[in-house]
Amino acid sequence: MKHKPFSKVVGLVSLVCPLVFAGGCSKSEMKSLDKKEELLTEKQSSKRDLKSISITFPKNGESVHILKPRVLDYIDAMHEQAKQIENDYLLHDFYAWDKEYSPSDHKHGTEFSNETDKVRISDFTAGLNEEKSKKVSLVFDSLGFAQGTDYLVKVSKNADLSEAKEIHTTNSYATIDNLFAGTTYYWQVSAGGVSSEIESFTTDEGFRMISAGAVSNIRDMGGRPVSGGKHIKQGLIYRGGELVRENYVPTDSSSTHYQSLYEDNLPILQDELGIKYEIDFRGDAESGNITESPLKDENHQDIDYLRIPNMSGYDYVFKMNSTMNEKVKTMFLAFKDALNKPVYFHCWGGADRTGTAGFLLGALLGMSFTDLVIDFELTSFSNNYRPHQINDANKIYRFPHLIGAIYTLTTKADSSKTYYEADKPLSQIVEEILIDRFGLTSQDISEIRANLLED
Repeated sequence: MKHKPFSKVVGLVSLVCPLVFAGGCSKSEMKSLDKKEELLTEKQSSKRDLKSISITFPKNGESVHILKPRVLDYIDAMHEQAKQIENDYLLHDFYAWDKEYSPSDHKHGTEFSNETDKVRISDFTAGLNEEKSKKVSLVFDSLGFAQGTDYLVKVSKNADLSEAKEIHTTNSYATIDNLFAGTTYYWQVSAGGVSSEIESFTTDEGFRMISAGAVSNIRDMGGRPVSGGKHIKQGLIYRGGELVRENYVPTDSSSTHYQSLYEDNLPILQDELGIKYEIDFRGDAESGNITESPLKDENHQDIDYLRIPNMSGYDYVFKMNSTMNEKVKTMFLAFKDALNKPVYFHCWGGADRTGTAGFLLGALLGMSFTDLVIDFELTSFSNNYRPHQINDANKIYRFPHLIGAIYTLTTKADSSKTYYEADKPLSQIVEEILIDRFGLTSQDISEIRANLLED
């Protein structure tokens, strides 16, 4: 038998075999005593080695914000104001436009009204850049682990954690961004063969901003509610700023286009967002005369590229140029196929030309007029100030002009007939414009909606 310190043996023997010193314990009793001591030692050791991981935030079933505070406040204020609107799926005059921007024969909303439209984007931006996705902190407690332990955090939209994003951390928390809106996520923390329970949290519904390093002003067209109670599918179509591999100065300009693509953010765009089709609204020289997407490389050969050049912001609905119209049609057919090839469309800063495309797509899918205005103004959080009622003497930012044009635009067959009618939903107006002026078919429109709207 193993030799034990005398004091320890005395203590144990005095409890189990008081007659040991008088020869009252047999050899079998002494073996039993030795076994009990070994069990006691193992129990004490297991208590010291006990490890556990428990989730502390978000609590199971809790909701979290994925938009930054000022962005949330602005959207909430706009939605609160929209409660005054009788039918926000029509083209209406609640957001009245400065008459300077309205066509001369435009009788709708010819003067800005402070009595109805009181929310100012400038009250929320305050010069701060809050265009990115809000990082969500996932916090946990761990017991019995050494400092510097490598914890694996899995986050998935599936309850069985399949297709999970994996995050390694040596802290008691991990951060994650670019989460989908209105979505339940499941997560678990593991280390050294020990795992927490799988718990869940839910993100707020609505708009989804994207963080992708130096690329500016990105947001998902999905997540937004539309008429009939559906939502636009997320992860299929993104709008944003230009994608640039290296600094360059266009031959027709002295303004530098700065690099926005780096080794650390390329995987976000190529793999996390999965972009397979880039639509570029910059001119030939403005784009550096590129002919393929800068996202394309040896590992990402299946990225298509379409450029629609020589176009100023908000001019889609004015022009009857056959080449331009055919390219706009190609763009909407790319939107239709976004389930197979997620689309990223952009100009320089993702404001005006991009804003027009976003307006037409959002309107076609059935977004409310207020949410279309919000989508336009959210660019202001990326240091590209774009209030809907801007008073610009140079008429550079003409979003109100787009609204005026939709009111007054006439059909190809009858110059006395407008697409606009007082009780016609905005989605139907845009549908008719796309069919009549750009050559899309009713079947194309049906497929765009079927592919991009949640069931």
